[in-house]
Amino acid sequence: MQSVTFVLAGVSLSDANIQQLRGSHTQDFSKLGGAMQPAVAAHTLSKVESEWRSQALLFAECKANGLSDCGRAQNIFQKSCSTVVSAVVAASSGDVDTVKEYMGVVCAEPELKGWKQDRCQNFAKAISQTMTADNYANREYLNTQGLCTSFWSGMSSEEGARAAQERAQEAKRIEAEHALVAKRAKEAAEALAAAKKAKMEAEAKRQAEEQHRRQAAEKAAQEAKVAAERKAAAERKAAAEAQAAQAKKAAEKDAKKVVPAPEHVHHKMAPVKKQEHAAQKVAPHAQKTVHAAKKTQATKKVVHTAPVKAASHPVKMEKAPQPHAVATSKKAETNKK
Repeated sequence: MQSVTFVLAGVSLSDANIQQLRGSHTQDFSKLGGAMQPAVAAHTLSKVESEWRSQALLFAECKANGLSDCGRAQNIFQKSCSTVVSAVVAASSGDVDTVKEYMGVVCAEPELKGWKQDRCQNFAKAISQTMTADNYANREYLNTQGLCTSFWSGMSSEEGARAAQERAQEAKRIEAEHALVAKRAKEAAEALAAAKKAKMEAEAKRQAEEQHRRQAAEKAAQEAKVAAERKAAAERKAAAEAQAAQAKKAAEKDAKKVVPAPEHVHHKMAPVKKQEHAAQKVAPHAQKTVHAAKKTQATKKVVHTAPVKAASHPVKMEKAPQPHAVATSKKAETNKK
């Protein structure tokens, strides 16, 4: 709770100020109003009310803080209040109606506005309610002490409530300022976090794009290398095929140059054909010789199984064909060679 310190200054009305508040003793209000100069009285009362408010607020703060010595402000107010009441009553010659009319003019002056005008009207009401119909009694025996005490009680209560309201508003304002500061700090922190997050995301995106570009470049380089190797292999294959085709053409060309004439080939092939013809001629004789040999073997078997008397003839038949068969076989072998 903030403590408000007010500088107290007692109301020190000069003789001129008191004379302005007293005015003349005439019952004519128009003359009274002109002599008492309400504008000057309003100016003086405006300063007095500011001092009264400070005293009442100081008294309320003292009570709110639990202090025991809070009567000094009230004593100063009592003295000032009694002086003003006495001046107003004396200026109106103790006539209550004159006081009402005079204070109504004073409180309506432009210098008394807002809470000062309300305080002036309350003060005028307190004076008129304390006065009686006896003008002399009002001038000589008016209970200014009770009037000022009652007015102080109401004024100090109002100022205390107003001070409490102002303290609440001030506390609310301070709380709102703290909340605003906390909100701005939170927003700043969130903005900083968002900026940091955005920066990290941008960096991650940049790195991802850089990696993607690097991978794409590596892939393109690899594909270009493979394409170059394939192209080189194709070129080598084409060169090899072209070289093989040229070699084949050259071989065919050389082969055409080495091939002999048809007559020469026929001359070289003639002995071979003669040998084949001789072999064909010998072949039947060889077959006949083999057949004769088989027949001789069969005859031998018959001779062995036949009686002894018939043995001479088969032996002759066996010896006769052998030289011919051998000669024929030798001739056939010679022809084959």
